[in-house]
Amino acid sequence: MFAEIKFAQFPVFLTLLAFGSCSKQDPEGTYEGSIKDWAHEVFEGTLIADGKTNRLQVILKQTPDGMLAEMKFSPSGKEDILRGGKWEEGDGKRIIRFSDGKQPSEYFLIKRGARFAFQSKNEITNDDGSLVLLMRNEGLSRKTAYPLRITFEGEGNAMVSGGAVAQDLPGEWKWSSGDILVKVTLPGEEGVEGPTGQPEVYKYYLNWADDLPDELELDKMVVLKHIFNKDRTKSRQNWISSLKFTERPRLKQN
Repeated sequence: MFAEIKFAQFPVFLTLLAFGSCSKQDPEGTYEGSIKDWAHEVFEGTLIADGKTNRLQVILKQTPDGMLAEMKFSPSGKEDILRGGKWEEGDGKRIIRFSDGKQPSEYFLIKRGARFAFQSKNEITNDDGSLVLLMRNEGLSRKTAYPLRITFEGEGNAMVSGGAVAQDLPGEWKWSSGDILVKVTLPGEEGVEGPTGQPEVYKYYLNWADDLPDELELDKMVVLKHIFNKDRTKSRQNWISSLKFTERPRLKQN
């Protein structure tokens, strides 16, 4: 009886295996779409110190002049304190730096659920010891769409343009744990040699759309950059920034 059951299940297994193999279709040709990212973010919250409520606003911008940051601290009953600087994506956080001679000169915005913890190297807390949490002001913040084009070529080669890549750059693609992984290496900083000129590596993780089999969905982007020690030797750790899309951008075949 058990032999008959196993025999009956075997063709079903082959059918499922065949179905799974067919669904793993290799992409061919050019796919285009866009990635929406925050171009202007406004974060707001309060810091309670000495029993007084002080308002805090942090603005992060992506502009042609670079990644710019503004901070406005409004102490209770006193004039606003304004600071301007720059920011960059860190490993799981946004790093904000000011060069105005005031301390602290470096702050971090670390995602905590729907909010963001505002920190420095010396922990910033309210009177009760709780973290200072900021909320993104959706009404004052805005997103911009950045075009992305990926061309899949033979022998695992690819060409990527847009989505942090300013020009057409050659890359490579392969299947990785059920995802279509596209990897491209940005050129090193012009005129900079050695460790500081090491290029960034961008990885795009895509899947076939369930409803439209000829469209790709971008699930995640990962940026990787090597870290070097003071003696210019390569560290075992790397700088990694990962962006997972809740609303997956669609890439349509051109």
